Amino acid sequence: MNHTHMAGYPTFVGWIKLRPVRDNRFIKGPQMAPLSPKKQARRGGFSMPEVLVSSALLAFVVASSTQLYINSGSTIQKSSLRDAVNARIAEDLEELRRESWRWACEDGSEGGIPTACTGSTADADKPVAYKTGRSVYSTFAELPRYKQACGFGSSSTRIPQTTAALMQQERTLPDGSKAFPTGPITLSWIKNLPANTTTPAHTASVNIQRTITVNSLDQNQLDVSYSTTVNSPIQVSLNASLTPQALSWCP
Repeated sequence: MNHTHMAGYPTFVGWIKLRPVRDNRFIKGPQMAPLSPKKQARRGGFSMPEVLVSSALLAFVVASSTQLYINSGSTIQKSSLRDAVNARIAEDLEELRRESWRWACEDGSEGGIPTACTGSTADADKPVAYKTGRSVYSTFAELPRYKQACGFGSSSTRIPQTTAALMQQERTLPDGSKAFPTGPITLSWIKNLPANTTTPAHTASVNIQRTITVNSLDQNQLDVSYSTTVNSPIQVSLNASLTPQALSWCP
């Protein structure tokens, strides 16, 4: 139904729906109960206690997440350091084993013939032989110190074998240093690396010490001990033993 506004007449704004109640009286539309003060406050936003509790919970969650992130980073760093330490120890131990394999090798000195145990590619196809076996071959002169290390005293009397002890005394590296120093010595992180190489930053704070001793019960065996120093960020220890390959050639 359209109503047109005419000058001098009020504008129509709509119908008012009335509903009957008792005594045939009419009221306008449904009656709404007034809001309680608590509901009125809720419609206006959060209360101060609610805001404080929410802020405290949020701060706790953020702090816990940050600490977890820091702990994870520290764990990863220590794991990386431990792997680096174990790799460096394994590398050094392999070098010691190689030197124990070459000690007393028939390398062409003292009247012998070079063999494969020298590690030279020129001798790779020659059968391995050690000076400790000289008394077995009539063509080679016996070497008293090796014979004694194999457990033969004067008049061929049997004495305790001391091959590892002799190896520690005799075996030297190309630079003239001992291959099996008693120690303790600190392993270098840049050994066998190109010149001018600097120590990696993440390992600079880790010091690995090595000690080599002749076994008190068996002088055919060297005991090797590795450990990180007390001030290192991680603690690692490892023990190993070395037996000269030349021992198996003793008569």
